[in-house]
Amino acid sequence: MTRRLRSRLASSALLFPVALFLLNLLFVRRLLTIEYLDQMGSIEGSFIAIARWARENWGDLSWFPLWYGGIPFVNTYPPLLHRTVAAVSTVLGITPALAYHAVTAVFYALGPVTLYWLALRLCGSRVRSLAAGLFYSLLSTSNFLIPAVRSDTGGWWGSRRLQVLAVYGEGPHITALALLPAAVALLSLAFEKRKPLWWLAAAVAMSSVALTNWFGGAALAIAVPAWLLSRQKMGPPGWLRAGGAAAAAYLVASPWLPPSTIYGIWLNERLVRQPLAAPPVRLLAAGAGLALLAFLLWLFRRLRTPEHIRFAVLFLVPTAAVTLLQEWFGVSLLAQAHRYHLEMEMAIALAVVFLARELLHRSPPRTQFVTGCAALLLAAYPAYKTLRLARPLLRPIAIENTIEYREARWFDANLPGRRVFAPGSAGFFLNAFTGTPQFAGGFDPGVLNPNWALVQYQILSGAGSGEKEGEVALTWLRAFGVDAVAVSGPESKETFKPFRNPRKFDGLLPELWRDNDDVIYAVPRRSSSLAHVIRRTDLPPRSPQNGIDMDAVRPYAAALEDPSLPVAAFRWSSNHTAAIDAPLQAGQILSVQVSYHPGWKAAVGGRPSRVYGDNLGQLVVEPQCQGPCTVELTWDGGVEMLLCRAFSWGCIGLGLLWAGWGHLHRRRPSVASELQL
Repeated sequence: MTRRLRSRLASSALLFPVALFLLNLLFVRRLLTIEYLDQMGSIEGSFIAIARWARENWGDLSWFPLWYGGIPFVNTYPPLLHRTVAAVSTVLGITPALAYHAVTAVFYALGPVTLYWLALRLCGSRVRSLAAGLFYSLLSTSNFLIPAVRSDTGGWWGSRRLQVLAVYGEGPHITALALLPAAVALLSLAFEKRKPLWWLAAAVAMSSVALTNWFGGAALAIAVPAWLLSRQKMGPPGWLRAGGAAAAAYLVASPWLPPSTIYGIWLNERLVRQPLAAPPVRLLAAGAGLALLAFLLWLFRRLRTPEHIRFAVLFLVPTAAVTLLQEWFGVSLLAQAHRYHLEMEMAIALAVVFLARELLHRSPPRTQFVTGCAALLLAAYPAYKTLRLARPLLRPIAIENTIEYREARWFDANLPGRRVFAPGSAGFFLNAFTGTPQFAGGFDPGVLNPNWALVQYQILSGAGSGEKEGEVALTWLRAFGVDAVAVSGPESKETFKPFRNPRKFDGLLPELWRDNDDVIYAVPRRSSSLAHVIRRTDLPPRSPQNGIDMDAVRPYAAALEDPSLPVAAFRWSSNHTAAIDAPLQAGQILSVQVSYHPGWKAAVGGRPSRVYGDNLGQLVVEPQCQGPCTVELTWDGGVEMLLCRAFSWGCIGLGLLWAGWGHLHRRRPSVASELQL
């Protein structure tokens, strides 16, 4: 009878989360069978490209030579989702594109389930937790608060979470939203159980959020303090334990989120965001936020507010403030503040359900029952609207008919391994189909070269160059080792059409391929190699101040085309190693059109050579040899990566030892028990 009772209780415990999962999977079920969506303006092409690369290069995910003249693989994006997609693609034998859609569909369906679990941990009520999960599944409260979102989703009942996944391709953000509640729930379990294994699980869960999406990581940094502040008996020791778990989480994640990558992402955020509010405004907002926090904590104590309501309010206030200050008043407190509206919706779901329950709990049972039934009946309408919305959003496309695919295949067949510039949606999807290196890429904040943004802007806009904009763009393309450029005209089917003047190369560059208003031009270079023999005096004298600062690049560009200098051969021997063969004379050096990073090393015959970055942000090698020379280039990440790996593995190892020791210690009989035996 006891086993039967436990079995029934377990079955009933799974009923609500399984129902939430199936309901949300119903909305996105088409993603389980669609390879490419009819959304070519989506950024998901870049995420599919990362997963494709991970699948094909499991043993060498170090340097990523396909984007921005080369970047560390960790700079492409937090890697957890993409490695998961690559693993699913490998195990199931399906394409990375189909695996990406299937995996993100599952995480979309899991989002309300993990929120249900967190709500259950907070309030202990399955009914309230189910209500929170349903609210989050069916209502996008951003539609009621942000007119721009309502217009974008098509009305009051549009599903923003579904639109963000399907139209904008934000699979990592959706995945992080599913992992975030689980991380907070596991942290609460660690405090409750007080066992090493639970603390290790909480640390791993927190690191998984950060390793999935930057916005999810920032939201976790809001959610965890909100949970700690909501606890009525949380003293300094509790904060220290939570801080230790957070530190362990970062150490575990550090090889994939090293400090230099975090700092670089922070610097490069200006490429994709509106300017932040002025420092006095941000200081004023911080002061107001602290004052509001103090007032709320005082009010909670005075009203004896339950902890689950405290958490919901404390999580809601900062996420709503960051989002709505941006949307209503144009005040940006965080980078891309408007994108935190998805986290705000999660907090609203918890707050509305928890507060509604407090308002209803004094009502007669019949009133509560009728109200619950009415809410369930009303939920049918937004569910129906979400199903209707999913039909036009989740439509497959014949990818081979798209301009993005046709350009990519042409590059692969005619310019294999050569660097190209294909901006817009063509660039987002280029490496989902091929291994063609490109001057741009799919995640601008990850770029290493500080000059890249101004150079790309100049090539696309031609700003300030007048009638010479074609010549100026050509100089920059040669300086960064580009062999072809794809241009989309006004009648192109490419989504973004980023060139202000798509005719700037007509008559200047030879035309290689044309499809109506889409053209691929050759960029003539004396040598298609990425390595060039030059004199030290040919190096760029300073960093360019803007895209028309040609004095900073002209001597270098001239040296690349100088027929009196010998030609160097460059070849990749792996993703992170390359060899350069060149006949050198005294005073000559090698310019390598690969982004500089302190992790690059060079050697000639086993003897180290000096490596540094030039004023264009590219590699320079001084081989100190004469005659035929072979220079071996190796990227190992430098001291930083070595330390991060050591800390990560050390933290994981110590955590497992701690958990194992705690388990053995609990199982070992006490001395008193042994004496009794």
